[in-house]
Amino acid sequence: MGLDIFIFEVIGTIAFAISGATAAIESDMDLMGIVTLGATTAVGGGVIRDIILNVAPPNAFREPIFVSIALISIAIFLIIIKLWERSKLARMFTQYLPTMINVSDAIGLGTFTVTGVNVAISKGHGDNLLLAVFVGMLTGVGGGVMRDIFTQKKPYIFMRHIYAFASLIGAVLYLLLRPVMSSGAATLIGAGSVMLTRYIAAKYKLGLPRFHFPSQMRGEENEDQEVD
Repeated sequence: MGLDIFIFEVIGTIAFAISGATAAIESDMDLMGIVTLGATTAVGGGVIRDIILNVAPPNAFREPIFVSIALISIAIFLIIIKLWERSKLARMFTQYLPTMINVSDAIGLGTFTVTGVNVAISKGHGDNLLLAVFVGMLTGVGGGVMRDIFTQKKPYIFMRHIYAFASLIGAVLYLLLRPVMSSGAATLIGAGSVMLTRYIAAKYKLGLPRFHFPSQMRGEENEDQEVD
């Protein structure tokens, strides 16, 4: 793993750990729940990636540095929150809690998408573009999906704004730029495009088209269920 990829993976781990811990606090979980959800969100996407790429045991368990980084990040985050509780900043924390989740989530999504693609390439799957993009997306969204399931929410990627599609854009862009520029530059642009897409989508509440059954069809279905 190159230094630039390692740095981005560390950034993604910290961002997703904070995202998971914040979601746990918002769901009124206890300390065990906060730590578990934060760590799961941080390394969950990578574990799914390694399972698909037949890397056993997953890298998170072979090299626990990222789990350690996640736990340290959560501990520092909780200390900061405790300090804030005793200050006038507590109200500000509550006010900006949704923003903190969105920002940390966007950073984690962008960095993990690119590192996921890079891992697929390093494992000899560079010629399989579909697999590389798919693995990149799963690495990016996997931790967030697990976070949402554990907090009993519908996965964010299927419901609001542009999420998985942003990951797709970043993965494809990284693959296109990687042969024509340095790995660091391609990584920065690929991850940055994901974060920028997420920011624009969240700010202007942009989303992909939705489809609904006609009301008459829903009425007919309800009538059939009543007859049964």
